[in-house]
Amino acid sequence: MIKIKQLAIIGLLATFTACNSNSKQLFYDHLNKANEYLITCDFENGLKELEIAKQIEPKNASVYYGIGQIYFLLNDYTNAITNYNKAIELNPTYTFVYYSRGLTKSFYGDNIGGQKDMNKAIKMKPDFIIAIFQRATFKSNQGDIHGAIDDMSLILKYKSDFANGYYFRGLMYGSNKEYEKAVANFTKAIELKIDRTNVYVYRGIYEYSLGQKEIACNDFNKARELGDTTSIQYITKYCLKQGK
Repeated sequence: MIKIKQLAIIGLLATFTACNSNSKQLFYDHLNKANEYLITCDFENGLKELEIAKQIEPKNASVYYGIGQIYFLLNDYTNAITNYNKAIELNPTYTFVYYSRGLTKSFYGDNIGGQKDMNKAIKMKPDFIIAIFQRATFKSNQGDIHGAIDDMSLILKYKSDFANGYYFRGLMYGSNKEYEKAVANFTKAIELKIDRTNVYVYRGIYEYSLGQKEIACNDFNKARELGDTTSIQYITKYCLKQGK
């Protein structure tokens, strides 16, 4: 949740910076003030500045998008979607708005509606990695594991060194009982120096499921060495009799 909202702030600042060059002086003066407030997470005053900017240029889609982002950060999802809808009405090809609206819908539990918006964003920007990742999450939540795996594979097509991509695809293969593929993906994530110590735990679990008990115990112990406390239960359950 925190990382998603950090990304929202970054996207918001980027949007305003991009529109400065073609905007009237007074308009982007208020955008700059909004940026200053947003840097310090003063969303209330940032919102006030954007509302003033909206009055100056009421047909500027970026302003509605920015207002929507602030409402999202304030957990006011109804007003966030209202402003995203207005931004799309003014600019139907505004890719990031579809992504943000889809993400917001998911906070209502509307994964299907969220996925539809992600589909639109990805159609307009095929290499939109964070949108593909989010769509994979929606599919996984709906029980469409194969679809989620396909999306993770698409991400890795665009970014083959994305360690977390292999990690999450490994989890998906594991949940689908495709243990060999799960192990292979966790191994690739480790080769890419992923910073998740539990990758060894998960790899160990699926190695154990494949009958590779000694290798699995090596991974559980590796995870413990790296400070992962969840590994202890697996060491206790599966490895102590082997003298591990």
